[in-house]
Amino acid sequence: MRAAAFLAAALVGACSTARPKEQDRTCVDEDDCLEGQICSNNICYDNVLPPYEAIALDVRTEGLTAAPFRVEIRGEDKALVEVVDRPPNRYYVDRTEVRDRLLLSILETQYSDLEAGEKSDEPVAATLELQQASRLGRAPFTVPSLTFPPVVDGTAPADEQWLVKSWPRYAPGDVDGDLPLYVRLTYQDDPPEAEPRWERGIVARQLMRKKLETAGDHKFKITSVRECHRKILGNIRFPEGPLTAEPALDPAAMVTINMRHAGRADDGDPNTPICDPAPAGETPATCSVETIVNPAYPTCSSSIYCPEPYGCYAPVDGGEKHCGCRFDSECPKGQVCNIERQQCALDLTDRPAIKPVTALPVDDAAVAASVYTYCDDDPTADRTMEFIVSATPDPRLGLPRLNYRVVLTFLVGDLMGSTPLGRVCLPTWERARTVTPQLVGEPVTLRGDGDGAWTCCDTACLNEATPPAKPDEECRIKAEISAVGTFAPSDPSLWEAAACMPLSGADENGAVRVTYPSTCPPDSDTCSIPLSPGVAGGSGQTYSLRVEPPVGSLFRSTTLDLTVTADGTNETPIELERRVLLRGKVTQEGCQEGACPRAEVLAERVIRGEDPNTLLGPYFYSARTIPGAPGDYNYVIPVNPGLYLVTALPTVTTKNNAIGPAPIVVVDLREGSPALVEEDGVWVADIDELVLSAGSVYTLELNDFDSSSRVVPLDVTTWWGLADPDGEPLDLNAPGTCQVSEGCQIRRVRSGSSPVRLPQDQIIRFVARAAAGE
Repeated sequence: MRAAAFLAAALVGACSTARPKEQDRTCVDEDDCLEGQICSNNICYDNVLPPYEAIALDVRTEGLTAAPFRVEIRGEDKALVEVVDRPPNRYYVDRTEVRDRLLLSILETQYSDLEAGEKSDEPVAATLELQQASRLGRAPFTVPSLTFPPVVDGTAPADEQWLVKSWPRYAPGDVDGDLPLYVRLTYQDDPPEAEPRWERGIVARQLMRKKLETAGDHKFKITSVRECHRKILGNIRFPEGPLTAEPALDPAAMVTINMRHAGRADDGDPNTPICDPAPAGETPATCSVETIVNPAYPTCSSSIYCPEPYGCYAPVDGGEKHCGCRFDSECPKGQVCNIERQQCALDLTDRPAIKPVTALPVDDAAVAASVYTYCDDDPTADRTMEFIVSATPDPRLGLPRLNYRVVLTFLVGDLMGSTPLGRVCLPTWERARTVTPQLVGEPVTLRGDGDGAWTCCDTACLNEATPPAKPDEECRIKAEISAVGTFAPSDPSLWEAAACMPLSGADENGAVRVTYPSTCPPDSDTCSIPLSPGVAGGSGQTYSLRVEPPVGSLFRSTTLDLTVTADGTNETPIELERRVLLRGKVTQEGCQEGACPRAEVLAERVIRGEDPNTLLGPYFYSARTIPGAPGDYNYVIPVNPGLYLVTALPTVTTKNNAIGPAPIVVVDLREGSPALVEEDGVWVADIDELVLSAGSVYTLELNDFDSSSRVVPLDVTTWWGLADPDGEPLDLNAPGTCQVSEGCQIRRVRSGSSPVRLPQDQIIRFVARAAAGE
């Protein structure tokens, strides 16, 4: 269809690969526009379609009256077509082409006689969360708190037991259009008066839609087995003695217990699948093929007739060949191969196993929950499974958040009883003290000199027309505070005698790494963190504080060793080093110096050689250019030392123009980099001009999308070829380049976080970087 549209464009003489002309005018008719432009809705549009390959849109609907919906559109998608038979020439996406409807029914198989196999399927109440990863390297699309049975008008369950939800749809062959769609089900327990009373855990499923050429409805009957929900019972234990109860805390402190599936790590050997039923010295992974809803394993004569990535195999017990798997690589993303059944199963690693529960921080406080054992294929068999149990004490107690590894065996003969979980052990530490580091620093002159100097503690002063009347002599710094420490039992023999569950991830000395997060109130001038001095009578507990001043602060993020003692913590002011000042000038083609509109400069940290788990933030910085700034630079961004991507974006205005973003450049601001020069004790890097030039003007019609829809355009192509100083290529779309789990934020092409709003005519317009050769 796209090829036909291009042919039509060529026939009418509208197709060109030339860079779009400047558009800076409104119009009444074509006489008001430049050559090659048309007048539509009183705006001059280039009658040119720029390259479709560069299109990448995150379209979200989150209005008060519209149900949440999100679709990510790429230029190569089959749903994206070109309109060249009526002005303006534009790309076009119809919502009906990118939306499926999911019809979900939640059923539970309930056995009246397990041994005889007498059973029935009954609807069961549950809360659902749907999740699908982004195909553009952004945060996943998650819709929580869906309820089954569905509710009509907020009053009663619908007569038809289907929960209906719109979901993004991509055509077969669209890039990353088949990313896994997960559903997490949190089932309601039976009412207290029920006899017998079943309590239920959390169940994970993956929904497999048919790869249809058109959008449509997809029905899923999601089933589980009541008898697979099994109770577990453990308790809290303080092997070193009880915690002090005074002074009483209000509200009472609790310990939150959670549990997730441990899974098995992939050893990288394709001949040893994760679902090996008899791994040497390990607990077999839980590999239930029933976790995949509506899988398709058609008959076959050869693997070439199977949909990717399946192979073609004869059943173990003989019979006709079917598409399936013998290796994990022959399963779709997020799945592993159950080699005994030659079918794929959801990889349960790190997926939640129970509803979080709380317990009092006292000896023998009960920890009771229910876990789903994934016994769907054979509820009459015993099950052995491995889990990670986490204990998160109330921060006011100052106790470490600990993880434990446990292997549980669920016996079918004890169906209504409780499987022993074990003991969740915690140390006997003194109550947390509130630690408020006194962070100070020396102001920095950011602009000017003498009486006309902007000498400040952060870059906010640069927005003022005149320098501070009374410059600060010392800066009081507000920074996000968190802590990291190590924990090991002070007397391991006491923990062993108490039959404590073993700590997960302990090193050869029995120590584990523990994090202590803290939230800083936005209305506070300082940030604090509760930390314990450790065991009573000890020499104190040592922590590594993570100090991370916000974007705009002139002071460097750092780690500080701190010992918290019972008689108080040293509150001597801590002087922070200054950040590197990234400076430069943003210019604009065709604009006289001093008369250009303000631009936004972005800088994003590139992960190179650092441990993402310990790398200090912020990771993404932005600043506006300084109005009327004379001299060699018109922006200043204080950043932590590191390797950065830098660009500039024009500010979003209603003016119709074609000025696009500056190219993305790589800047080495690591310590020792030749780009750094010391000025008055501060490291400074002046980089080349960032030039805003004419870009590619994209016009798209999003037909039938809700008026609350917002569009975030991304640059996923023009930076190809960027490399770090060592010549290693940088993939800005890939998680791990800038962000651990997402692509780089600097790919956005609009200033601020402002998405494109969908106007009444449903035609949006934005300016992207011009591709090479345009």
